[in-house]
Amino acid sequence: MEMENYSKKSTKYSEVENDEEVEEIISQGIQQGEGLIAYRKYIWALKFLEEKTAQLKEYRRQVVDDIDKEITKRDGKIQDLRNYILNIMEIDKSVPTTKTGGKSLKLPDIATVSLSKSQEKIKITDPNIVLEQLGEEYKKVTVSLDVTKAKKYIINSDKNIKGAEKYQDKVLTINYTRD
Repeated sequence: MEMENYSKKSTKYSEVENDEEVEEIISQGIQQGEGLIAYRKYIWALKFLEEKTAQLKEYRRQVVDDIDKEITKRDGKIQDLRNYILNIMEIDKSVPTTKTGGKSLKLPDIATVSLSKSQEKIKITDPNIVLEQLGEEYKKVTVSLDVTKAKKYIINSDKNIKGAEKYQDKVLTINYTRD
C-alpha cells in the first residue's frame, strides 16, 4: 500500500472526512443536557481517527516488513561473504600466520583482516540435562515477586504497601454498528 492511497481512503458513511473537521468538532465540545445527538459528531470523529490510525499502522507494518526482508537478505549475503573469506584464509598458504597461530591479511587501502586460531568453546543446548549431570553446586536460583498474587493481596487489604499504588480505572468501549 502506498502512502498516497492511505489518505485517499475514506470512511464509509462517515460524516467526518478529514482532520480539519475532527479539530472543528473537538473545539465545539459536547454540550451537556442535549442528549444523544450531542455525542454523535464526537463518535464520528473518533471513528474517523481510529480508522485512519489503523490504516497508518498497516502501512507502517508493510513498510517495516519490506525493510526487514531486505535487511535479512543482506545479512545473509554478509554472512556468506564472511564465511567464504574465513574458509579461503584458513587454507591459503600465502596469508601470513601470526605469532599466536592465527592469520592476518593487511590491505592498507581498506582493512586488516585477522583470523584467530581455532578455540574450543561450549554451547549449552539443554541446561536441565547439564545441571542434572553436574549437580546442585551449579544451580542458580532467581527470586522474583509473584505479581498476580501480590496484586490480589493488596487490592483486598487496607494496607499501604510501598512500591505499589492503588488507583481507579474506567474503560470506555465503543462498538461501531456500521462500516
